[in-house]
Amino acid sequence: MDRERAPGNRAMSYRQDMALMGTSRRWALTAVVILAVMVLPLAASRGWVAFATVTAISVITVTGLQVLMGTCGQVSVGQSAFMGVGAYLAGFAATVQGFPLLLAILFAGVGTTLVGLVFALPATRIHGFYLALTTIAAQFVFVFTVPRLPAEWFGGNTGLSLSAPSVFGVTLRTATQLYYLVIPIAIVLVVVASFVNHSQLGRQMVAVRENELAAGVNGVRVTRTKIIAFGIASFYAGTAGALLAFVTGIAHYEQFTLIESIWFLGYLIVGGLSRTLGAVIGTVLLCLVREWLHVLADSLGDRVDADVVFPMINVVFGVVILLVLLYQSRGLVHVYSTVMARARRWPL
Repeated sequence: MDRERAPGNRAMSYRQDMALMGTSRRWALTAVVILAVMVLPLAASRGWVAFATVTAISVITVTGLQVLMGTCGQVSVGQSAFMGVGAYLAGFAATVQGFPLLLAILFAGVGTTLVGLVFALPATRIHGFYLALTTIAAQFVFVFTVPRLPAEWFGGNTGLSLSAPSVFGVTLRTATQLYYLVIPIAIVLVVVASFVNHSQLGRQMVAVRENELAAGVNGVRVTRTKIIAFGIASFYAGTAGALLAFVTGIAHYEQFTLIESIWFLGYLIVGGLSRTLGAVIGTVLLCLVREWLHVLADSLGDRVDADVVFPMINVVFGVVILLVLLYQSRGLVHVYSTVMARARRWPL
């Protein structure tokens, strides 16, 4: 029998905290969203299904970045490069070594984690702007190194072509089949990241983010915590890169640019750094905006020079980030939380 809790003592576990916040409704809403995502191909066109697949891959990447930046407070501008590492490792595993699909994806995730740990080492000594420069170096190292690797393994300057993936003897060729490959993996990784953020490890990351010296004094192994955070972000990026390679059928270093890394940062800033849900919201909404701008640019056709239209997409993106930082610095996830809190109190 549990002893009676003294007045004023607070429940300290995540499960006890969630018991006070309408957990059943939270899970019901989550189940509805997951169900809607799973039945999307039944109602959407092939183009929208393909778009949703690529968006889910971006969600995986940004979710890993949220653990690193939002929870642990370590800046990274190299997620796109780590995606590229995962794409090439997956292509090598599947094409050269003959690994089955799921094993190739796992191989890419683990291999990218090991690469990411190399760039995690400077994080134990430097911070902020200087750490960002170190992770940018990963981008340049990736672009310089990949074309010079053995062409029979990694494709050289032409990239590495991948055949259609197969699972349990079923070849995945259609947009819907690839969608159902990516979505379950994305859902699992988002849920895992959420649990990490609310675990003891997550609390240690928050302590490191807030004050490294105080965290160390209170028993947090700061170096170990930072390295784990970088490892998680790298694993997520590598897994996303592997999925992108199988979906598009090619791994080429020009797919994984510094601009893409900046877009990933923007997704997270707009969505909100503090929660896993922020990574999902920011990525989905800005991917929709990005797609709409591309459709608009295509519809303008010859009336406007493409050299003017397409750079404007990045301008709009920058304006959106600026507005969010000025008027809702905690991201759109804070707006969502506020609306849901008021809904729970309605009609009071």
